[in-house]
Amino acid sequence: MIGMGIVFLPGRMTGVILSGAGSLDAIKYQIVIMLGVVGNVSLSVILFLYFGYKTFFNRYAQLK
Repeated sequence: MIGMGIVFLPGRMTGVILSGAGSLDAIKYQIVIMLGVVGNVSLSVILFLYFGYKTFFNRYAQLK
């Protein structure tokens, strides 16, 4: 999140402003992109943990 806030999002916001959109539109677009990235990462982690738990542990909760 720190790297995204420092490098990725300001560059995208600058690009939107340079294309002729207003600054409030650029900020809204920036928030939508950040929430999308966070949502996708969260969903990926949840799915990995759900399926990984069954893969790495047996029914007695012991590591294989």
